[in-house]
This record gives sequence, structure tokens and C-alpha cells, in this order.
Amino acid sequence: MLEISRWRRLALAIAKNSQARSVALGLLAAQPLWAQANQSEPNPDPNYNPYLYLDWLPRAELTPEEQAKLPAVCSGAFVAPARNYRGSDLPPEEAPLRATAEKSQWLEDGSAELSGNVHITQGYRQLFADQAKLDRQENIASLNGAIELREPSLLIRGSSAEIHTTSEAASIEDATYVVHDAFIHGEAELVARQTSGELTLTEGTYTRCEPGREFWQLSGAEINIDEVESQGTARDVRLEILDVPILYMPYFRFPVGDARMSGFLFPTLSNSDKNGWDLAIPYYWNIAPQMDATISPRYIQYRGAGLEAEFRHLAEMFSTEVRLANLPDDDGGNNDLAQELIDEGFPEDLVLPNKGEDRWLISVDQQGGYGGSIWRTDIDYTKVSDPDYFRDLSTANLDVNAETRLVQKVQGALRSEHWKATLRTQDYQVLEKDAFDVFAQYPRFDIDGDYRWDDWLLTLQNELTSWNHSDTQTIRYIEDTDDPDSVTEETRNFISADRLRLDYEFYWDKEWLWGYFKPGIAGRYLAYSVSDHFLPEGANDTPDAAAAQFTLDTGLYFERDSHLFERELVQTLEPRLFTLISSNADQSDFFDISDDADNIDSKSNNLLYDTSLYTFSYDQLFRDSRFTGNDRIDDADRLALGLTTRFIEPISGRDLFSASIGQIYYSSDRQIGRTAYIEDTPRSELAARIESRPFQSLRLGTELVYEDSEHNINRGNFSLRYFDDEFRIFNLSYYYERPDSTDEDEDEDEDETVSQLNASTALPLTTHTSFMASASYDLTLNRELEYLAGIEYDDCCYRTRLVWRRTLDNDLAGVVSAEDLEYDEGIYLEVELKGLAGFGSTVTEMLTQGIANFDQREELKQ
Repeated sequence: MLEISRWRRLALAIAKNSQARSVALGLLAAQPLWAQANQSEPNPDPNYNPYLYLDWLPRAELTPEEQAKLPAVCSGAFVAPARNYRGSDLPPEEAPLRATAEKSQWLEDGSAELSGNVHITQGYRQLFADQAKLDRQENIASLNGAIELREPSLLIRGSSAEIHTTSEAASIEDATYVVHDAFIHGEAELVARQTSGELTLTEGTYTRCEPGREFWQLSGAEINIDEVESQGTARDVRLEILDVPILYMPYFRFPVGDARMSGFLFPTLSNSDKNGWDLAIPYYWNIAPQMDATISPRYIQYRGAGLEAEFRHLAEMFSTEVRLANLPDDDGGNNDLAQELIDEGFPEDLVLPNKGEDRWLISVDQQGGYGGSIWRTDIDYTKVSDPDYFRDLSTANLDVNAETRLVQKVQGALRSEHWKATLRTQDYQVLEKDAFDVFAQYPRFDIDGDYRWDDWLLTLQNELTSWNHSDTQTIRYIEDTDDPDSVTEETRNFISADRLRLDYEFYWDKEWLWGYFKPGIAGRYLAYSVSDHFLPEGANDTPDAAAAQFTLDTGLYFERDSHLFERELVQTLEPRLFTLISSNADQSDFFDISDDADNIDSKSNNLLYDTSLYTFSYDQLFRDSRFTGNDRIDDADRLALGLTTRFIEPISGRDLFSASIGQIYYSSDRQIGRTAYIEDTPRSELAARIESRPFQSLRLGTELVYEDSEHNINRGNFSLRYFDDEFRIFNLSYYYERPDSTDEDEDEDEDETVSQLNASTALPLTTHTSFMASASYDLTLNRELEYLAGIEYDDCCYRTRLVWRRTLDNDLAGVVSAEDLEYDEGIYLEVELKGLAGFGSTVTEMLTQGIANFDQREELKQ
């Protein structure tokens, strides 16, 4: 006799194949009970499962392990019943054919007829039927009634079937099928299982939706599902959404599971004020297992037609990605403010400098080497046709982004146990309008040594860089947008140089449970060989400086048991001291090396190529240099004192609360700066930081930089980050900064205080629906920077997002004042048919950039 679960599935299969919509046949409890029921009426049994015949189990009936693997938006899974008969773990070709039935008889031709609960097994393959005829001469089994074919991760039900027992081919009429592991199911007039394992559906359907909730399905004259190759093909196929045909395709290829395959992907589509409709139709080319390409023709309503392409290759020693894009003869976009300026008489080549021009992008990203190899290579090269490329065009299907600069770096390295040699060429493309180019490193050579003997460490850093720039550069820009005659040309000269920097350090790194003690000595040397093209006669073209230094970084840990709000805690008190004592490094020859300061770039006139001051914060108190880069030796003797206290949860080790405060005290009022010596600074600003994580989902933090001599808050920020197991996100942040008057740079506009407020959220409204929004507001200029709001519906079968965004249009940044910039508004739609394809990737990029932790939410929801 068959087990009860088998009877349940069998009865429901009979009901399914009968096509009688007004009658449901089933077996309840342990005894047969045929009953009539109107399907339009709700079933009174709360445990009734109308899709049990598909091996579908609701989430509540899954094991904890199965539930853990199931995405949160899915309400159940296809789970095949256990095979517990003899030989069920053998492949069919290695197992004998066994059959059981209520009745059987042998015919004169040697065939056998079985009837009544027929159960045939051959290894892991099972067949169930009401009647079966076994032809031993032809090795064919003909079955009728409630047919059920089972193999690992495969179920096919039907009304009649013919199965070849030796070739493993089978055909089943009026079929319903399930591919468990791929979450696939559907129906067909005929399902043919080929010897290779491929399924061919005639007049069939294919979907990866949950049964009874088929948002989308493919319906076609012929659909092939090849699990071995992880791909499917369909002919004369319709894509139906909610049973409505929306797309016809004479031929279509689609992935089965997560495998890659060649074919057209769903298009990306968006609309905005400045570009109009933006459509890209990507074609994915699976060239080889380790090589692929995506080619995307693109049409932008107000700009024209173009092409994007991405090539990826993974080899044993190299990983390469190449991205290309081209838009010939740009139509200029739709920009009312730009047209107003042109109508007022401003030059079109400055207001819309790229109209009629070819726009292009090239990006190469390659890493070379392998684990344990002594060599490494790194190529990170991106170049665009103009600074406005990303503001105007972005990319439809290329993962390339930029803010203000594009890196163009080629690097190779050799490594041994203690030494590393690196040769690099590096340049940057500035993406700010009307900005001068920066210096390139052509080339840079580093040789670094690193030795350790127990707690003693020796580091040897040697760097030689050639800083190159064209001698003279001229730019044109509009100085006053109220005056068409204010077009200005500005020319600057640039001083190139070669730089040698040596940093040798020897220190003792000793730690105990109660503290640490790290004294060290260092020798530093900095020298230049300066191009004398713009130097006055007799000027020093080989300035240098050197210093010997002693540093000490030490701290103590005190802790005690504490209680707060009836919680057991560990409280710590952690004083820290850092001191630097240095010989004087005379660097006065680095300042104003040319006597033509009005026409010389101010940075190169002060031998500044890659150096700036760190943004001051609590962490900067304990650095041995206030500078990024290697153009200055920080020789200011100082003592930094800091104090931190923490409240720690003993079980998890999580910091529930921590607070830190500290300040630097200088032994002299005079310190080396970027462009001059800084006077009258006996101490630094006061730096404080508070962080809290009262529970796992919530993080709070704030930092403050206070100028106690002037009683001003120079810099401050506050952030709140909330992200819980229910995928609820809430972020709030505020940032404030006053202009820094201690080391002014005449090339930078530091007249405006920065005050900005940001808030964002992703809030589930139901299991499937979420609301998302973000807002950025400039409190200094009293205007919004970006508003975004959207809704998401996420199902096991599909996901759709609809987002509205209003953001500043930076196309004319640098042409008009910041207050006069206009806004660009758009509505964006993204739809993903899970297991098939999706269109529109812009929305996900917007949400990831605008909502902190949104990318982590995406990963965890998979």
C-alpha cells in the first residue's frame, strides 16, 4: 500500500488533471473521502494545501533549515518527499526494474499488464499510475491514469505516458511539472524528457512564481528546459503578466537557475527632464566559461543614439574588465537655463560645450598575480571625453562611477619576505568644469622594507617620483552670469619636479592586557630636483630637508564592573599619550620658489604635489604627521593627550557607549604648514567623539572639533543608523564645518560654511511592500539638494520599484552660481522578473547612493 502522503498527492493530481473546475477530489485524514466543493468558496480547513500535488509546502510546514534558506518574501517551497525504498540511491542504469500493483498478468507476447496503484522503481526513478503495460521486447512502459514520474528535483504528472526504460526517454500527456531546485513549474499538452535529461514542453507554460500566484509566465508552442546547461529556449513564445500577453518572441533564450547564457536582457528605461526617454537594450554574450561581454545599444531622446559595451575575462593569473561607451554627435539635451544664457549672448561653446561633440568613455580594470606569487599588477584606468560626461549621460549598463576625479593608474609590484618594489604611472582626469589639470606621476618608484623581531619593528620606505605637467595651461570660463561680456581666459604656469622621500623607522611595539608602550625613532629626508623653466636666476633648484625624530605612543586600560538600567556592564577608562620630538627640518626653501607668484600655480610654486592637511578629528591626535602625502616633514614637537571611556556588554563584547576627548599641545607657536609657517598655535582644537550602540540594530555617533581660543565649533557631525532583522532602515545625519583659516589655499573657495542635513529610510509596510525615501538639504543656502521617494513590491516571483527624484542639475556647475542651479525631476521604474530578467537598473543605483545600508539590505534579502 502507498503511504498517506502519496495518496494525498495522487488524489490532488487526479483532481488537477480532470479539469473539472467545480469539483475537487481529495483524501482527508487516513481514509478516502471523496467530496464535492465549489472552488470559489473558501475551504473550511485552515491546513488545506491546494498545491500539495506540486510538492508545494507552505513556510509553516518547512523544517527550520528549509525556512532559513528561503527568502523572506517567499511563502513556501517545492519539497520532494523522501525516497525510502530499496535501491533509491542508485542511478537507473545500475538498478533493477521493480514493480508492484494490486493486479498483474502476463500476456502471450511477453509483456505484463499492471493495474491498481501501480508503483514502478528503477534506482532513483519512480513511476506511479493506475494502469501500466510493460513491453520487455521494446523496453517500453505505457502508463494510463494518474501518472507520476519522479526523479531527484523533478516531478511530472499527467494522464498518460510512454517511457523507454533503457534510454530514459519519456513522454507524458496533459502534464504538470515541477523542477524543485530551480523553483520552476508549469503545464503542457505534452512533456518529453530526452535521454540527456532535457525537458521539451509542447504548448506549455514556464514560470518561477509560487503556485496560484503566477504574476508572469512564458507560454509557447515549444519550450525546452536544459538543467545540465542551465538554460532554456522557447519558440513562438509569449511573455504573459497576470495572464495578459505583453510580448511575443519567435525565439527566446532564458537562464535556468543562476547560470549565465547568451541572449538579450530586458531593456533599461528611464525618463528625465534633461534627457527625455533613455532606452538601452543589452545583449549578453557568454563567450566562454571565463569570458563574457555585454553590448548595449542606447537611445537618449534629447541626445541621440550610442553604444555601450563591457568585456570581462578571468584567467589563472589575470582578472580583466574593459568598459567602453560612445555617443556620437551629442544633440545637447534639454536645458532651459542653458538656452536662456545662450539667448542672452553667452557663447554656446561655454554654456553647452559638448553639443555636437562625440562623447565617449573607456575604462580598464585589471588585477594580475595569484596567491603566493612574488609579483602583482594593477591597472585602474578610466577616461572620458569631457568633464560633464557622468553628469549628462551617466551609464545605462556599465558599472562606472566618479565624483570629481578619474584615476588613470598602471602599476606593477615585486614582493619578497621583507621587501616590496612598486613601479607606477598615475594621472587624474579632473571632472570639474574650468579647473586646471593636476600633476601626473610619470613614474613613481617605491622600495619598502619591513622587518620584525618579536616586538621590535624596522620599516624602510624609499620613494622617487617624477611630477609632470604641461608648462602652461589656459582655460576659458564665464566669470559673471549676469554679464555676457565676462568671458575670461586664465593662464597658469606649472613647475614640474622630481621628489625623493626617505622614511626609516625603528620602534618597540609592546602590548599587555593592561596597556601598551610603543617608543620609536625615525629618520626622514625630503629632496627635490626642480625644473628651472620658471625659476629666477640663482634660485635653489635642489632644495632638501631632513629630520631625526622620537615618538612615544602609550596608553593604559582600567576597567571595573558596573550596572546601568539593571544591566551588568564593564566600564573602562583609557588614558592615552602621544609625543613627538623632532629636530628642526628647515623647509623654507619649499615656499615661493618662483618670483612670479601671480602667474605660477600656487601649489607647485610651494612644491605641493600630493599633500594636504588631514581633516582634524580625534583620530588625528595620535598621528606622527598632520599631512597626507610626502611634500612636507612634520617637525612640530608636540604632546597629545586623550581619554576614552567605554561601557561594554560582557557577553557580546559590544560597546554600548564610548566617549573620547583629547587635544594636542605644541612646544612652539610656529609650525610648518602647506604654503607657509603657521604662527600662534600653541595647541590644537579640542576633539571629542561619542559613539553608542545600545542594541544590535542601532548605531549613534557624533564628533565635535572645538576651537577653545576663539570659542567656536569648527566642525561637527551627528549620525544615526538603524537597520534591523526586519529590513527596516532609518538614517539621520547632520554635518557642519566652518572655513579653516589656519592654512588657507588661494585656489579653494573657503568663504562658505557647510551645513547639511540628510535623512533616509526604507520601511516595510507589509511582508512584500516597502516605502523608501531620502532627503538632503543645504542649510547654508536654504535649499534642497535631493529629494527621493518610492515604493517597492518584492515577491518571490518578481520585484518592482517606482521612484520619484528631484535633484540639482549640475550641468551648468561652474557656469552659473550655485544658487542659480535648477532642478531635474524624473520618475523611474524598475521591474525584475525573478528567474527570467529585469529592466531598469537606475533605481537600485539611486537607492544605494541615497540610503545608507541599502546595499546590505539587498544582500540579506536574497
